[in-house]
Amino acid sequence: MKESAWKILFRPDEWVKLICLTLPLYIANLTRIGMAVTDTIVAGKAGLTDLAAVSLAVAVIAPIMMSVGAIVTIVSPMVARLRGAKKENRVGVLLNNAKSLSIRLMLVELVLLLLAGVIFGLVSEDAEMVSIARMYLYLVILNVPASILQRVVLGCFEGYRRTWPGMVVFVTALLLNIPLNYLFVMGWGPMPAMGGAGCGLATTCIHWFIFLSLLGILYALPEHRHHARCFICLRRIHLATMRQIFRLGCPLGIATLCEMGFFCVVMLIIAPLGKAAIGAQQIAMNISRLLFTLPLSLGVAVSIRAAYFVGAARKARFDALILTSSSMTLIAVGLLVLITLFGRISIVGLYTDSPIVAETAAMLLILCALYQLPDAAQAIAAGFLRGCHDTRVITWVNISCYWLVGLPLAWILIRTDWVSAGMGAAGAWVSFIITLTLAAILLSWRCLRTRKMLFHAH
Repeated sequence: MKESAWKILFRPDEWVKLICLTLPLYIANLTRIGMAVTDTIVAGKAGLTDLAAVSLAVAVIAPIMMSVGAIVTIVSPMVARLRGAKKENRVGVLLNNAKSLSIRLMLVELVLLLLAGVIFGLVSEDAEMVSIARMYLYLVILNVPASILQRVVLGCFEGYRRTWPGMVVFVTALLLNIPLNYLFVMGWGPMPAMGGAGCGLATTCIHWFIFLSLLGILYALPEHRHHARCFICLRRIHLATMRQIFRLGCPLGIATLCEMGFFCVVMLIIAPLGKAAIGAQQIAMNISRLLFTLPLSLGVAVSIRAAYFVGAARKARFDALILTSSSMTLIAVGLLVLITLFGRISIVGLYTDSPIVAETAAMLLILCALYQLPDAAQAIAAGFLRGCHDTRVITWVNISCYWLVGLPLAWILIRTDWVSAGMGAAGAWVSFIITLTLAAILLSWRCLRTRKMLFHAH
């Protein structure tokens, strides 16, 4: 006898499963932000030029590495779907081919990063800063294999609903990142001070630590030892499987690049408004990214659960997941909005002592709070679509919403008085709210349509 979706929705064990899956992902994502903050702080201690060089390098490197790496994040819902369909014997083949695809993606990423090094000289005439940025880039390139392969191993764990290995490893990596940054940037004993470029070497060491630790845990767990061996060994490539991974994952990489590129271009549109506007926007964006880690983590958890239920053809449980995750999102976003609205003055005070910047940033955080609901809604809807292996639509929605609607709207609201005079940086957030609301509606509609197609026979 099938259980109703509403009955499952209010069963505590269903909530507990999703929370237990989300919480380690959330902590791991917070540690990633913590490592970026550590790099910024330590580079700043080395000097203003070092800080500027690291910021410039990260601005160019991050979109490339995150976009290419996003392609193999499809591994986790693919593993979960195989589990749901009782085809766990295919997981080893999937991991081996994901590794083979990753090796090919590494070569593309290396070429893109080397070409990106040319950009430094085009955007700055400061020879010292450009030199530090390029050295940082060359050192970060050494971690390309580890940064992409770790996502495949994480995908195996997540597909089996084991998110604790990633949490443990990333928390440990954060603790190691602090002394390594100081060691390479400031120097100690026989280790010479490398300045801001030392952050790149620390990042490389940390990513290799993460990859090797995750692989070690995978091999140490008896139930995953076979998967570790399949990942390590050299096997004949199964072209159909590799093509499937790329076909499903490539739209995620393009979507990530579209999203990151959009926010970077909006910052450039704000730049002529002056340092106060730039500083306030940077603070608001930083806080927004921190808040977004919760719905982002929930979206990943949803993709894993949804993929499992699709593989198992369990429509009632899939429907219950929609209701449970929607309710959880509303509660989480409600808390984030209240914290942002009532704590915005204190939060901004942690970032700046400038009254002008603080006042502008506090005003932007009101809009940032309103932005959280559509941002969370689109993250959850995208998670469902990843779990359903319907990823191509995410790319088209991102291109349409961010670049065809969001970017022109941001320009009009920030730089013109066509709609309202003097919006400035606030215009960016109004455009964000409209853009993300549209994306959330389109992705949610597609999610319901995909659900109907997948379960029409059940």
